[in-house]
Amino acid sequence: MPTRRPGGRAAAVVAAVHAAAVELLGDVGYHAFELTDVAERAGVHKSTVYRRWPTKSALVSELLLTLTDHDDPVNDTGSLFGDLVAMLQDISDLLHTPVATALLRASATGDIDPATREAFWTERFRRSSVIVARAIDRGEVPEGTDARLLLEHASSPIYFRVLATGDAIDQHDLHVFARRAIAALDR
Repeated sequence: MPTRRPGGRAAAVVAAVHAAAVELLGDVGYHAFELTDVAERAGVHKSTVYRRWPTKSALVSELLLTLTDHDDPVNDTGSLFGDLVAMLQDISDLLHTPVATALLRASATGDIDPATREAFWTERFRRSSVIVARAIDRGEVPEGTDARLLLEHASSPIYFRVLATGDAIDQHDLHVFARRAIAALDR
């Protein structure tokens, strides 16, 4: 009886398909993205791809969830302002990658399964809320501060610029976005 390898071929196929899909999304965007092209780039038969991901939305949804591993605000700068600026820099850096832009555009246009989109944003806000928890512990903001509202206020201008206007974002902008979000807490 053959023994199963831990991870084995299935894990290698998933890794190859993910890598190929990321490359392809970066190269052609969501709308020109085809599962047959992913299979070819990954070096696997198209039936292997279709068996696990029956639609491009299913594969891209899975990739979207992998973005939750980015911009996890583990660095404690010692202040809410510093933590927000660091988080905003991470978001800006991530959003300036072709694959993140393609994934988020697909999400914004409804091409991603709504449950996946909700899971993605819920996880991102859960991870980022540690910034607000630290600020509460330091006495910078009151207990009960709405973490999601603060984080949305701080990060929305970045998403708007990257996905809507294409305007540049520099360090000064990140400082302004963070200061405005903090100031909005007092209202």
